[in-house]
Amino acid sequence: MGRTVHFLILGWLVALTATVSACAQPVKISQAPASTGTKPELGTTEEEPRVPDEYLITLSPDADKGVIAEHFGRYGIKDIYALGGETYLLVLVNDPGPQQMVALVDEDSRVMAIQPNLVFWDNRSGSITK
Repeated sequence: MGRTVHFLILGWLVALTATVSACAQPVKISQAPASTGTKPELGTTEEEPRVPDEYLITLSPDADKGVIAEHFGRYGIKDIYALGGETYLLVLVNDPGPQQMVALVDEDSRVMAIQPNLVFWDNRSGSITK
């Protein structure tokens, strides 16, 4: 009987180790470039999968979210969610595209950064299983 218990415990430890190691996959983290006094370029986000009609906007500390409505109200604002600090998630009704969004705020120092809400998941086939 003692031997059976040892084998059960050993089997349980092996299964637990396999489960934990399978979950330990690297997480993609988007790093914002160091501030150089100019706004970062949009880069390759046109090719990356993104959530349609959604953008992440970071304002300067002295700006309020009214700046977002001022620049993007013409596209119909569905929602603005405060994500913490000066960062907001903007959901639009009519999405003009990432390049146009960046061009709209290029000269406004109250907007520090804007980017599409990118999709980060391993299975990018479009079907999410539940």
